[in-house]
Amino acid sequence: MNKPSSLFILMISGFTLGVGVLAVKANEAPPPTFPIASPDDAKTHGLDDLRSAKNGVLKGDLSEFLNEGAEAKKAFHQLGKALFWAEEVGSGGTAGQPAQACASCHFHAGADPRNKNQINPNLTRVYNKDEGNIVGFHNAAPNPDTTFQTRKPGEELFFKDFPFVRAINELDSPKNSNDVASSQGVLRSTFLGTMAAKFDDKCEPKDDPVFRASVDPIFRSVHGDQVRRVEPRNTPTVLNASLNSFFAFWDGRANPFFNGQNVFGVQDPAAKILVAENGSIEQKRVDIPFSSMASQALGPPLSDFEMSCGVPEEGNARTWPEIGKKLLRAKVDRPALVPLGKQHVSPYDSVLGRLSQYPAKGLNTTYAELIQKAFKEKYWKADGLRVVFANAYVEETQVAEPIIEMTPDGMTVVSEAEEAQNFADEASAPMTEDAYAHKFTLMEANMALFFGLAVQEYESTLITDDTWFDQWMRTGQFNKGFAKKELAGLNVFVGKGKCINCHGGPEFTNASVRNAQAGKDGSPHNIIEPMIMGNNKHAIYDNGFYNISVTPTHEDIGRGGKGPLGLPLSSSRQRLFEENNIASIPFPILGNEGVPAISEDGLAICDDANNSGFCEAGEKLNPEFQRVAVDGAFKTPGLREVNLTGPYMHNGSLATLRQVVEFYDNGGNFCKPNLNHLDPDIQPLGLTDDEKANLVAFLISLSDQRVAFEKAPFDHPSLRVAKNGTRDG
Repeated sequence: MNKPSSLFILMISGFTLGVGVLAVKANEAPPPTFPIASPDDAKTHGLDDLRSAKNGVLKGDLSEFLNEGAEAKKAFHQLGKALFWAEEVGSGGTAGQPAQACASCHFHAGADPRNKNQINPNLTRVYNKDEGNIVGFHNAAPNPDTTFQTRKPGEELFFKDFPFVRAINELDSPKNSNDVASSQGVLRSTFLGTMAAKFDDKCEPKDDPVFRASVDPIFRSVHGDQVRRVEPRNTPTVLNASLNSFFAFWDGRANPFFNGQNVFGVQDPAAKILVAENGSIEQKRVDIPFSSMASQALGPPLSDFEMSCGVPEEGNARTWPEIGKKLLRAKVDRPALVPLGKQHVSPYDSVLGRLSQYPAKGLNTTYAELIQKAFKEKYWKADGLRVVFANAYVEETQVAEPIIEMTPDGMTVVSEAEEAQNFADEASAPMTEDAYAHKFTLMEANMALFFGLAVQEYESTLITDDTWFDQWMRTGQFNKGFAKKELAGLNVFVGKGKCINCHGGPEFTNASVRNAQAGKDGSPHNIIEPMIMGNNKHAIYDNGFYNISVTPTHEDIGRGGKGPLGLPLSSSRQRLFEENNIASIPFPILGNEGVPAISEDGLAICDDANNSGFCEAGEKLNPEFQRVAVDGAFKTPGLREVNLTGPYMHNGSLATLRQVVEFYDNGGNFCKPNLNHLDPDIQPLGLTDDEKANLVAFLISLSDQRVAFEKAPFDHPSLRVAKNGTRDG
């Protein structure tokens, strides 16, 4: 399922982008050894000790942005960890106390173990309208389900509620639920503005017709029976995410090239950062490679489900400059917010300890000071100039997806004196279509750039490379967590279970950065690939994204969704849209130059006029391959710490690893309805009880005990989390 291809993206100065072709001869590798009896045998299957393998994963060049020296690097790391755990990044106040930090949904092994008020009714559903081989579900209109079946809002989930699907291949069975077990976020509220050095945003309650603990009209007072909204997909762990995710999020919308403004990277050609040059502030395009986690970091803080006030369907939303104003700006009578000001930080914290004010809360620095230490001054110092944002607009990211992004339009620069009146204590209006102007410092205006890169830096240290499996790979000796039973499970994993076909490499996912950058000099490829699908017909698909029939395809089209301008998220669909004149793609299509010319069964995918071995951009694919299989496909997650990160799947519908194994052994949930888009390995496996138990034991061996005991680098500040869905918790 992981075929060689050869697209590469040429990175210049770490952030410019060009596309070229590179023909790479496949390395001669020994055939896989089976059964596996030693680490060397495991390596023939592409497995390895992560501590060794991670060293070959390239990162984007940040020398253009960061100051040199150890102190700058330390400040960069401190900034990222503080911002990730900081409650003040969320709106708080009317949106709910405690306020939402990034960590609020990632505080337990990088994921979320809560079980009360954790159900979404499946707002991502679209109409079951498949328009054929290329368009597929791309034009399917939203059809959000607002009815709760498993549990009602505010209720507690129990083990007996899982799995959500009990009647295999039955679309309308009352035994099945299309609900999603996910993470609670904020109460629905209209965003009015942020206030300098104030913890809570200024928002006002907004009636929520979906997330209510009671349907009785008598009790429908605003925020009376209303509960916190729950995200539409299960929360994946952030541990190892910097290695696992060439594209991030379940649908891959967080782009590997960070544009400094939003999640979409190269898919948003209009996104620009601001730079102080030549006595003015100028817009500049950046595309920082291998930075999907920086892209990903910019989504949740603006989401009206996860962390922020806002009603995007009414053109109302918070923006990154507003967050910058809140976190960075001081008043004459009020100092800037103290980072982590409502949270305790241990003086022994591995990153923030020297900044701790324990037993007082918070850090003995400011966010502005950390930014100044870490980043070059041209990104935050503008000699009294201010940035004006006018005619900003709200854009929804995709069909039925509630996360929103903001893009400023018409930026100009004014003097500090001209905009002084806008630095009043009261909140300013949100950046919506009718807002006439919003004025910010350069540092505030570039908050998205600082936030994304710093959080990515912190997350890049959360690598679980000392699991029991890694220890065995390094020494060849059995240990407490990896012995005969786990070795037997490993052999099921690579053999009868077929798990390795999607969960490949030391990261245990084909969606990894290392897999995508396997070309010369780290050039990305392995992105668009051919495969014979479950219906025995050829298609191209996005490597690392598979429809495994957890739900019917139309319940959540995943990678088949839309990005900016209503264009496909999927590289495969982008290619066929452009070559068939369905849509013009105004940005580089990642993987477009590296589609293999020959399929795994020996068919010619294109004419390969240049004899390069690849179907280059503009070279039409042959009729058998004029089909895209990305609808209902989701990113294959890594498996490290998987025993601590349930519930499982993109919809959280399975409670235990044994239920996950049973799902695959059954051949999925909806393989018949999903056949056109189905991963071909989703078939009944016929595993014995011993094989199932051994496979679960192997998965548990992928555990790093530093995570369970919250030892460095997995230590962290204190955090208040909502437990019952109400405004106060």
